Amino acid sequence: MDTLEWIFRCAMRLREQWPRADEVELADTARDLSLQEHLRALEPEDAAVAWLRQGIPSAA
Repeated sequence: MDTLEWIFRCAMRLREQWPRADEVELADTARDLSLQEHLRALEPEDAAVAWLRQGIPSAA
């Protein structure tokens, strides 16, 4: 699948998590995720879930 489709599908999955988030922000996040090889190797929806499962890093 091409990069734009991957980003679109990933952004749509992120929208399910954050329905009120700005669409541009979601697309930017999906684009950033597409640059990470280990996530890009996954289906976009799976990549979004994998990223979400990482949670927010705690401050040290």
